[in-house]
Amino acid sequence: MKKILVPTDFSEQADNALQIAAAIAAKNGAEIHLLHVLDVSLGGGFGFNTMGEPTSTSMMDQVYIVQLIGITKKRLEDVAQNLKVASNVNVSAVVQTGHIYGSISVYAEEEKFDLIVMGTKGASGLKELLVGSNTERVVRNATCPVLSVKNILPEFTVNKIVFASNFESDQLAAVGQLKTMQELFNAHVHLVYINVPNNFVGTRVMRAKANEFVQRYQLSKYDFTVYDDNSEEEGIIHFAEEVGADIIAVATHGRTGLGHLLSGSIAEDIVNHANRPVLTFNLKS
Repeated sequence: MKKILVPTDFSEQADNALQIAAAIAAKNGAEIHLLHVLDVSLGGGFGFNTMGEPTSTSMMDQVYIVQLIGITKKRLEDVAQNLKVASNVNVSAVVQTGHIYGSISVYAEEEKFDLIVMGTKGASGLKELLVGSNTERVVRNATCPVLSVKNILPEFTVNKIVFASNFESDQLAAVGQLKTMQELFNAHVHLVYINVPNNFVGTRVMRAKANEFVQRYQLSKYDFTVYDDNSEEEGIIHFAEEVGADIIAVATHGRTGLGHLLSGSIAEDIVNHANRPVLTFNLKS
């Protein structure tokens, strides 16, 4: 884990994500890349060409965009310099113009990041169903793990990781990335299967599946629990609260379009509603 991307909008949640990214980077000498995306299309007559560059028929608009980019670059560079001094990690800063989610996704793919750490305010109700947050969209499509952060966590460390799974055979990518985080912090992993009323599986059956899973992927320093709740999302959040987890880890198949609208995503629901950091692995990637 050598390259960490931290998209920021200068919000409190983004600052929380930045502090956690710095703690992770300090553990293994990783470099942090700060990215701020100016979505100037949200107002006025602004637009973007196929390269993501701002376009406008108005000279005043063009001047405004140039000035705004300059001010934002200075602000982001100050954040980077302060973090570098406080945390003794290498930090770079990039400002782009374009649509927020699309710019983050393209930059992350082009630069081949090992981890994205991103603040989130969550989403609920109709917004969650139809639109979701930029963080949720990144979680759904990112090819690298995404650590979503909502609250400030002073002196961030990872002693306990809850990894919720169905323990099927398609988890190789997720487990490899999980072990990287576990080894980085020498953390204990709580493997958990959430039993729900409409998809009940006996504890004995799940214990056998979990044992096979552990042997296949050579996991160590772990325990396994079958936990009953009304839904997978509630069960994962409740179990993480009970064991005092520092991180919730869960894989996602990254469904989009109608498939996502109909089936939803447990990972994205947890990102929206959990108060502790959520580490997601996209199995589709």
